[in-house]
Amino acid sequence: MIDLKKWGYLLSGVVIGAMLMTSGSALAAQVKSLVGQKVTGEYTVIVNGKALSDKGAVIDGKTNAPVRAISDAIGSKLDVDNKKKVINIITETNEDQTSNTGAETANKYVGQSKESLTKIKNGLENDTLKVLRSEREKIKASLDELESFDNAGEITQQGIESTRKQLSIYDADIAKYTEELRLVNEALEALK
Repeated sequence: MIDLKKWGYLLSGVVIGAMLMTSGSALAAQVKSLVGQKVTGEYTVIVNGKALSDKGAVIDGKTNAPVRAISDAIGSKLDVDNKKKVINIITETNEDQTSNTGAETANKYVGQSKESLTKIKNGLENDTLKVLRSEREKIKASLDELESFDNAGEITQQGIESTRKQLSIYDADIAKYTEELRLVNEALEALK
């Protein structure tokens, strides 16, 4: 004899499992990543008239350049933070300004050209901060959705905690780059 109650529990478990898997996949899809994306083109990267051995790639309609090869070619230091997934390129000019002042609070952008500062400002406003804020909003919406589940199980609670950690990382990055933008604007004001 078939026990309908047991089949009901089994079916409920399968449905709930599918929902959790789908919400986890949706959360992962919201975090913008180039991992697994298709390369649709290649470019030769030339720095100061010399072609680099590493190629640039077009991924998801955007040109991506080999950061390490470029930083080596221009003689800058490359600092990679694998935990935060951040790459920091330190140019000789910025390094000299920081070491000459002896103060960590000194504005590393003071003394750069208006053209250079304007490019940095536009990059921070239109690329970095705009993308970070957009991705943060997606993660916040996902967190709100996860928190709305009634009788959330252990898996959902783990997802909520993981999403909160992602949100805090985005908040820290937004604060960091907002401060960078403030320093760039300060350096631009100093040129007037």
